[in-house]
Amino acid sequence: MKAVRSSEPLREAFPVMRIDYQHRLVKSNTTALPLLNAWGCREGGKIPHQLIGQYPELKASFKNNAPTQCVMHFQDLRITFDVVPFPEAGYVGLYGFHVEATVPETVPQNLRMAG
Repeated sequence: MKAVRSSEPLREAFPVMRIDYQHRLVKSNTTALPLLNAWGCREGGKIPHQLIGQYPELKASFKNNAPTQCVMHFQDLRITFDVVPFPEAGYVGLYGFHVEATVPETVPQNLRMAG
C-alpha cells in the first residue's frame, strides 16, 4: 500500500497552470479545469489573447520574466495566483494559493418598528 504524503492533497486543492511563452497551456491540474472551461481552453491550446490582456500582471510577467501575483475572478470566487516565470524551461507557472468567495455588498436598510 502506497503511503500518501500530507502535501499531496494540498497540491490539488488550488488551481495550477503552466503557460508557455506562445501563450499555450502546457499543463494544469484538475482543480484548474472549471476555470479553463470558462476560458474555452485546454492543454495544448492557446489561452485567449484578450484574457492575457485582461490581467496586466500576466502580460508583464511574460515580458519581464519577473514573478508577481495576480487576482482572477471566476463566478463568485476571487483566486489569487503566484505568477512565476521559468524562462529556461519555457513557461510561466500560475500557482493558486488563496480562494475566497466574493459576496455582493448589501445595501443597508433602515428598519422601522411598526407602531
